Amino acid sequence: MKTIVNSSRMRDADAYTIEMLNSNGIILMEHAGSACVRELKKDFGECLREKRVLCVAGKGNNGGDAVVVARQLVSMGVKVKLVLLAKPEDYSGDAAFQIAIVKNYPVEMEVIDKERKDGVDVFKNFLKETDIVVDGIFGTGLSKPVKGFYGEIINSINNDFKGFVLSVDIPSGLFADKSHTESLHVVADKTVTFGKLKPCHILFPACKSCGKVIEDWITIPDFVFEKIGDYFKFVEKEDIPFLKKNFPENSHKGTFGHVGIFAGEKGKLGASILASYASLKSGCGLSTVFLEKDDYSYVSSFYPEIMFYLAENVNKNSVSDFLKGKNSVLIGQGLGVSEKSKDFAKKVVETCEVPAVLDADIFRNFKIDELSSLLKGKKAVLTPHPGEMSFLTGYSKEKIAENRIEIAKEVSEKTGAVVVLKGYQTVIAYKEDVFVNGTGSNALGTAGSGDVLGGVIASLLSQGYSLIDAAVLAVCAHGLAGDIAECEKGREGVVAGDIIENISKALNYE
Repeated sequence: MKTIVNSSRMRDADAYTIEMLNSNGIILMEHAGSACVRELKKDFGECLREKRVLCVAGKGNNGGDAVVVARQLVSMGVKVKLVLLAKPEDYSGDAAFQIAIVKNYPVEMEVIDKERKDGVDVFKNFLKETDIVVDGIFGTGLSKPVKGFYGEIINSINNDFKGFVLSVDIPSGLFADKSHTESLHVVADKTVTFGKLKPCHILFPACKSCGKVIEDWITIPDFVFEKIGDYFKFVEKEDIPFLKKNFPENSHKGTFGHVGIFAGEKGKLGASILASYASLKSGCGLSTVFLEKDDYSYVSSFYPEIMFYLAENVNKNSVSDFLKGKNSVLIGQGLGVSEKSKDFAKKVVETCEVPAVLDADIFRNFKIDELSSLLKGKKAVLTPHPGEMSFLTGYSKEKIAENRIEIAKEVSEKTGAVVVLKGYQTVIAYKEDVFVNGTGSNALGTAGSGDVLGGVIASLLSQGYSLIDAAVLAVCAHGLAGDIAECEKGREGVVAGDIIENISKALNYE
């Protein structure tokens, strides 16, 4: 899994490393510039010497990195122009040191600051004579949207330049820790980031503005990142083999567990059937659906592998009887929203002593405080999509979209449950541990897709996976199953059954 750090953790990593370097940050800056030059050499090879490069340096450390790039490139015989977006005396620290060095090299340097009236026009003219722009305007410390002079510079790069843009660490104007792109920012062809990836490099849609992202360690030791911790882990299909358990050869259906699934309203019984079949196809030994006896005729002919518990009366006794011998349960899909549905869900959760997956209408029946009280001491995985999370928390969908990681963590901390906030790049949170999924596409936007995911999670729980491991593996495999189905049928042709048929392929990805 890729480790993703936020801007504050990255600052700590830089500080610890610089301290070990006897307070010499120049070494890291030199490595950062070298990393950018290496990538330009990979992209352009010997042709790089024929290109005209414009290095744009803001006042911060990213600007210092861009100055290093200019110096190293001119040393290789590349035609370089260095634009300082402030007067040389306004630079400080390591960036000022780099400017003092570059003055000893044949680098054409121009100061274009906000006080220069013709500055933006001059900059636009430079762009006309340029093949490659190295963007070192802003770094990870940006805290407010770009506007004014800097906004005009960025607009010029985006709109008046048709060549290759390489951004230093992050595209200038993006917020390192955010996914949104509403603020003005550079749109890069490639970004070379230092140490570890930042959230904006991974989270959609900000990641689209980063182009190809290259992670370079610039000699920051691994033990430094172990010390500061991560912001989240990014899970990809390559991680699936390492997430899976190994079972002995003499395992049997009892070893793989028994999933209990509570059916919902008559018109939505298919949701539970999909979930039950998905649980079987993802490795549990047995799967049984609880439903009212009168509903059996609607679903009995779907899959012979599914078993049914037919309740004469739906009450605490029948629920308790059904739960005997189950290793995990799933409830919420097709449940409906009513006092009757709410009371039934309460009976199930209060009676259940095994790990439970709570989905769909659970979050329309309960508010966060009620659910937290109900789940006290219980093992649970919550799987809301953003609309359901909005019902549960009272937050707007817009707020949830902009703060998915923070809100998933908050709900996990309040409920004590693992939270799976579904959607593109599904977020899985368990208190302080956060994972973001890298599989799946909009092909998963089809009826029953979420029900399938619930069944897969319940299946893995029945097989003895921990709450967090079951959630992470299920989400990753579910997304990959959708990807496989999309490759075979196209986005429009994928239905929930196709995800089920490919879930075993996904779980056995190598």
